[in-house]
Amino acid sequence: MGTLKMNLKLVIFDMDGLVVDSEKIYFAANQRAAKKLGMQYSMDYYQRFIGSGNDLMYSEMSRDYGSKELISEFIRLSKQQVFNVVKEEGIPLKKGFLELAAYLRDAKIPSILASSNDRIAIDYFLETASIGQYFSKIVSANDVTNAKPNPEIFEHAWKASGLSSKNETVILEDSYNGVYAANNAHIPVIMVPDLIQPTKEVAARTQAVLGNLNEVKSYLEK
Repeated sequence: MGTLKMNLKLVIFDMDGLVVDSEKIYFAANQRAAKKLGMQYSMDYYQRFIGSGNDLMYSEMSRDYGSKELISEFIRLSKQQVFNVVKEEGIPLKKGFLELAAYLRDAKIPSILASSNDRIAIDYFLETASIGQYFSKIVSANDVTNAKPNPEIFEHAWKASGLSSKNETVILEDSYNGVYAANNAHIPVIMVPDLIQPTKEVAARTQAVLGNLNEVKSYLEK
């Protein structure tokens, strides 16, 4: 996709698996909900829905488990259990986030959070981890109609910045659907994989695939 212009004026962060090591939290919450409902639920199955939003998960799980009512209850219980898991285990940040966030703040480059999560969960995570001050704006699932890989959430975030050129922006993502959404928004994207490593096809859609957010900081400083 070419080289990212370093005339950088905006960074758009995904949250889950990119800023916060939250996929482990969600999986634990989902496992607790599944156990209460007598459902078989594996990490491989969980990974199918990373970065895709609740609507797709609801649709496909309802088909796979044969009951919309069961999956509605599973999602409701899972959301409850997230808060229990966080209370018990805290919220770990991904490696390099604080360093990258401080670098962008000092460079006066705004950061916007664009997460497929709902606003209540986002606010809870940001407050618990004490990192809300690093983001000038927050765009959540409550602000959009369509989930990634639809570009709506990134389009919304970019428009909120007031910038005139998308090439002055970079999106940081950990998931395939996030990379596809960035591509569909025609905004450069750097992938920092979490649980799932990119295929060659996905990697080719990015400016770079980097191991952690410290590496992103070094990349942007070049």
